[in-house]
Amino acid sequence: MKRSRFLAAVCAIAFLAWAVLPLASVHAQQKTLKLGMLLAMTGPGAFYGQVMSRGAQLAVDQINKAGGLGGYKLELVIEDHKSGDADAGVSGARKMLDVDKVPVILTSYSAPTLAIQPLAVEKQALLLNGGGVGSQLVNKANLYNTRMLSSQTAPFIVQWATGKLKAKRVAMLYWNDAAGQSVAGAIKTTCAKAGCQVVAQEPHDIGAKSYTAQLARIKAARPDVLMLGTWGDDVGYVLNQARAYGLTVPILGIEWTPNAQKIGGKAMESYVIAVDRFDPEGGDAKTKAFVEAYRAAYKGAPEFYAANYYEHVQYVLQPLIKRVVERKGDPSKPGEILAEMTSALKAGMTFQSVYGGDMQVHGDGTVIKPLGVFEVKDGNLGLVGRIVGGKIQG
Repeated sequence: MKRSRFLAAVCAIAFLAWAVLPLASVHAQQKTLKLGMLLAMTGPGAFYGQVMSRGAQLAVDQINKAGGLGGYKLELVIEDHKSGDADAGVSGARKMLDVDKVPVILTSYSAPTLAIQPLAVEKQALLLNGGGVGSQLVNKANLYNTRMLSSQTAPFIVQWATGKLKAKRVAMLYWNDAAGQSVAGAIKTTCAKAGCQVVAQEPHDIGAKSYTAQLARIKAARPDVLMLGTWGDDVGYVLNQARAYGLTVPILGIEWTPNAQKIGGKAMESYVIAVDRFDPEGGDAKTKAFVEAYRAAYKGAPEFYAANYYEHVQYVLQPLIKRVVERKGDPSKPGEILAEMTSALKAGMTFQSVYGGDMQVHGDGTVIKPLGVFEVKDGNLGLVGRIVGGKIQG
């Protein structure tokens, strides 16, 4: 009897080991596919790095939880460009490309993105940008933008100023980098067509805390409106100091963040922006699913930067990686994912979007997404106009 029980126990253990072995083998055979991110993790733009990385990480976690992609689990590798430092961006990109061997980098900010683009070409890496807005980001090999650029958004603050506010004299305050200069150029070009006059052009350093000299010259120019080509916390500091200095004219821009709102406080009231129109309360099924998952993971509502980088992984890279695997390719090898992006765009492929519907990325690296005009009222940013067919409605 004891011998029979012993043999039964041995058989049971053997059966369990046999049953578990295939599952263990699957996990053992699953490879890691590293995806690079070059973000502002420190400095005045650290808010962007936080929300962008959260959006991408959420998508990575969802994909890995579902079993990965064709035998690969995904892993993010994040490097810091220190809020727009091109040299730091190049160092981070070299590390990711040479050491981590990433086949793709999700990048941000105009200056670092432009600085690493030649490296991406050399290493056959795909670049996806969901944050930088400089017009110089167009027609760059290997680089595709999934947000509207300043040359696409800035004209609408001019349209709002001239149409709604009847402004004739425009002052500009903007970052002294590729992105800020791009906004200034778009405003000047649009003003020339709309019949308004640019009476002041004032660049400033990224992360500056004092704008006294620029604001003094702007006030002396007697503008009807002030337009900003400024991002991040700088927006809040500019609004605060402009109002404290006695500049009472309407202020318009192309950026708002919760942090800037906290910094600017009451000075942010009536601030107007034209920007990508991501609505976390939207009724699209993909929007709802993303917002619910983001809230569950991070205890707060997502904004469009988180949405853009979630889309990069979930709706752009996932189908591209699947295409590589289906043709028996290795997505970790240089040029494989890039080649799929090129062929997908030539075939007219569109990508799903949490903005609702699909997004079409063009061969020149631009994208068309919903746009809107928003205004701060009672401390909250709300939609006041939809942009349809190049015109503001509302």
